[in-house]
Amino acid sequence: MTSTTLRAVALTCAAALALLTTGCTVPDPYPATPSTDAAQALEQLDSLPSFEDTTTQVQGAMDEITTAATKLIQTIEWSTPHQGSADNCQAPYEQTDGKRLFLPDQVAVAVTVSEADWSTIVATAKASAAKIGATDMQAMQDQPGKHDVGFYGPAGIFIKVAYKGNLVVSGYTGCRLPEAKKKPAS
Repeated sequence: MTSTTLRAVALTCAAALALLTTGCTVPDPYPATPSTDAAQALEQLDSLPSFEDTTTQVQGAMDEITTAATKLIQTIEWSTPHQGSADNCQAPYEQTDGKRLFLPDQVAVAVTVSEADWSTIVATAKASAAKIGATDMQAMQDQPGKHDVGFYGPAGIFIKVAYKGNLVVSGYTGCRLPEAKKKPAS
């Protein structure tokens, strides 16, 4: 190394050491939920169906949508490109024993969906999502040939349908308590 490079490395190390020894810290980007909010979050989760029941319900809603789409467009072949993913919950539920699951997407590759068929698929998705409490609709994109519509509910639960050459049905449990962690009914 040249003397200039060595000086640059030494200055960088000195600056890093100065930051460490002066107590300079970065604020926590994910501060813990205050205890009163955490208690309310736990109460909310206790009032919702269990993680296991919600998983079954979300899968059922997704199955209703894919079945309806298949009846409309008989050439559809569904695939599952990933296995889904489970994790612990985020704020305000991070202090609970809640779990969440992104179910495996159902994908029909290179399928033609007419606007009339899309309207029927969205109506089915809306009805199926309503059965699991996901009634707040949000359209990320909704123009001919390019659609992305979601139905959202308590503690993050959602059902989404999207189309842009491929038809995709997605589901998420939101945060839910496993049955073993729920308070017994009184």
